[in-house]
Amino acid sequence: MSRHMNTGSKLSRNTSHRRALLDNLVRSVILSESIRTTTAKAKEARRVVEKIITKARQGTLAARRNVHRTVRDQAALAKLFDSIAPRFKTRPGGYTRIVHVQNRVGDNAPMAILELVEKSKAEDKPAEPEKKPKKKAEAAAQASSEKAEKKPAKQKKERKSEPEEKR
Repeated sequence: MSRHMNTGSKLSRNTSHRRALLDNLVRSVILSESIRTTTAKAKEARRVVEKIITKARQGTLAARRNVHRTVRDQAALAKLFDSIAPRFKTRPGGYTRIVHVQNRVGDNAPMAILELVEKSKAEDKPAEPEKKPKKKAEAAAQASSEKAEKKPAKQKKERKSEPEEKR
């Protein structure tokens, strides 16, 4: 039997599982703009992401409804139509890239990063760098408070000896 008009990989899954997997990968790419997955999944997800972004560039209600069939997440849909689609308005295709990375440790599966070609502006993400110093400051404060609460070794030994004397 021939494989005429049968494109794409089955990814060792049945149809419903494969479609759910790809829908989740597409949603993740839209929300985080970069995901790390196996190379085979990245290549299949790329096909869907490219079509979704091309459809979203139209910006019509019909296009939004068509994209909603795949994305099924209001936050991802809003981000796609409000920030991602306008970013790629002039680009005639090729919205994503696949960067091959080191194989996975457990099973040596080939891994890749699927990301959008044009990243969001630095103005959109100022909160992330601010969070890191806060965490370090909190960790330092906790460490200093733990040191203040620790008692010297002699007092610990005296505590251990007291229950023995009571016996």
